[in-house]
Amino acid sequence: MTMTSSTGLRPTRAPRQKGWYIPWIFVGLFLVVAAVNGVMIHFAFSTWTGLQTEEHFLKGIKYNQDLAGARAQAERGWQVNVDFTSTEPLKGLASLTLRDKNGALLDGATVKIKLIRPTSVGHDVTMDLPYLGEGRYAAPVTLTLEGQWDMRVEIQHASGDYQNQKRVWVQ
Repeated sequence: MTMTSSTGLRPTRAPRQKGWYIPWIFVGLFLVVAAVNGVMIHFAFSTWTGLQTEEHFLKGIKYNQDLAGARAQAERGWQVNVDFTSTEPLKGLASLTLRDKNGALLDGATVKIKLIRPTSVGHDVTMDLPYLGEGRYAAPVTLTLEGQWDMRVEIQHASGDYQNQKRVWVQ
C-alpha cells in the first residue's frame, strides 16, 4: 500500500507486519531439505555397484546345513595354507598347500578358486588349481583390476570337503 506525503513528492510505505519473514523461513528450510535429499539421491545412484546376493532366500534356508558343514570341517582339522603372490602388474600366482590334521600331505583333491572383486560386478575369475606334488596346488592368475580381491577356495577330497575365503591384494 502506498501513500503520498503531504507534499506529494515521495511515496511512503506502510510498516511491515511483525513476523512477515516467518513463511520465508519455512520455504528456506524446505529448500535446504530438498537440496540435501537431492545430493543423497545422487550419491546413492552414482555409487551403487549393483552387487547383491544371488539366491538369498535359498541360502537363508540352508544356513543350518552350512553351520553343520563348518563344524565337520573344523573336526577334520585340515591344515590349508592359501597364498596369492603378485608377480607383475595384474598377474600373480595362486597357491595352496594341503595337509590333514596329522600333517600328512593330501593329494587327489579337486581344488577350485574363485577370485571375486568385492566392489564391482563382472571381473570375477574362477579356475581349478592343478596338483604340483607334495601337497601343493598352484596356477598363474591374470586379473583385470588391481586392489583388493576375495579369494574363495573350495576343496573336494575323498575324506571330506573344505572351503574358506581370504582377502588378497593385487598390484
